[in-house]
Amino acid sequence: MLLRLKNGLKNFKEVTYKKHEQLYHDLEQVQNPHTLFIACSDSRVNPERLIGSNPGEIFTIRNIANTVPAYEVSHNDFTTVSAIEFAIEVLKVREVIICGHSNCGGCAAALEGQEKLDQLPYTQQYLKPLESIKVKVEHSHHHKDAESKVRLMEQLNVITQLNNLKSYPQIQQLIAKGELEVEGWHYDIKSGDVFVYDETTRSFCKSDEYQNIHQ
Repeated sequence: MLLRLKNGLKNFKEVTYKKHEQLYHDLEQVQNPHTLFIACSDSRVNPERLIGSNPGEIFTIRNIANTVPAYEVSHNDFTTVSAIEFAIEVLKVREVIICGHSNCGGCAAALEGQEKLDQLPYTQQYLKPLESIKVKVEHSHHHKDAESKVRLMEQLNVITQLNNLKSYPQIQQLIAKGELEVEGWHYDIKSGDVFVYDETTRSFCKSDEYQNIHQ
């Protein structure tokens, strides 16, 4: 075991656990998260720290480039789909957030093209659905610099995954009944800003501005 892990476990038991001991006792037999948070596996993205949540508040799915298979191809990713199903049908979460982020390696790899991933065959196969997003970026931003293209790729990917999520009949029904909200976020690691996708304006705006508009 790495020393860093050993020290971390020690600190958790002696400091963090002690501080929230009653909470952990309350959570022993049941969980009641209010949000399903679908995030990239990137180590720089920490959902709990990002929204300041305690244990038991969010149910998390993490994968490369925060993807959700569309309903018609849901059989391609039972891990993600079963977790979504459990979150909405059993845990009854009230919100689903799909959170992309800046400098996403998965989006960058998809933008560079499948031929760049020959040494990573599983990743290559996994990122194939993002090929259509790459085509959109190259078409609309062919004259832009690489950084602008990657950011657009990340944000269009969030929108695409949001639309994929809303292709599920169960999700559509819950949204229609007002029992579920879904949002797409783009987290900028350097600035700490979170940009929320506004479906009305079809653009991303800072989280505080979004809240002011949609109060």
